[in-house]
Amino acid sequence: MIVCAAGDIHGAIDRLYDEVFAFEESLGVRFAWVLHVGDFGIWPDPTRIDGATKRHDGAGDFPVWWSERREAPRKTLFIKGNHEDFVWLDEQPDPEVLPGLFYLRNGTRFEIQAGDETLTVGGLGGCFGPSDYERRSRDLQGYRKRHYTRDEIDALIGGRRVDVLLVHDAPTGVVFERHRRGAGWASESVGLDDLVRGARPQVCLFGHHHTRLDAEIDGVPCMGINKAPHPGSLVAIDIGDRRRGMQVMAEWPQKSDQPT
Repeated sequence: MIVCAAGDIHGAIDRLYDEVFAFEESLGVRFAWVLHVGDFGIWPDPTRIDGATKRHDGAGDFPVWWSERREAPRKTLFIKGNHEDFVWLDEQPDPEVLPGLFYLRNGTRFEIQAGDETLTVGGLGGCFGPSDYERRSRDLQGYRKRHYTRDEIDALIGGRRVDVLLVHDAPTGVVFERHRRGAGWASESVGLDDLVRGARPQVCLFGHHHTRLDAEIDGVPCMGINKAPHPGSLVAIDIGDRRRGMQVMAEWPQKSDQPT
């Protein structure tokens, strides 16, 4: 199954799919699914955006998509980032928040299908919050819902294995050569390395840091996806069963295509 891993878009939904179409054309393929690593930009009510969103990208395209009940042109599965309307997301009775657009709640799995192929995707969105990590996820309220919790990690480790693991923050120990905190900075997002080891996916995809990088945790490939529309904000991956494994096909845009 050929899927497209997509990085943080912060509400630029129209641009996302324009880029997906261009990427498909360059490869001569049609993606079965788009797998998104969070900060999709879910703000149905633009008056509810958080401070960081207000200072930078704004509410984005989702208010219009929601009001018009638009259909995603490619089936898309996303986890929450740390800039979404978390309360609204958790109130949705169905994973399919818009036609073709599916929300993967923390600690749960979702089966994606294309023809006779099926892959299991596990999700853990949000970021690490020291004061909330040991709390029960159901007890978090309001903006605290941006944090993941240990019980959500345990739920993924304790169930059946997953083929693809979507997390928003970088697994613990992943090192960034260039980072706002300085070269050689390592992620301290507690529990995510244990999640990778316990879930044993074919690949772990993450965002949040707006950087394209490759890492590995106990033999599991971990891929940081860049923020759109920068190089490596889309990655085409061919994922089969565990015997065939997964293969990275290409990235988009290439550095020479980076917008000025």
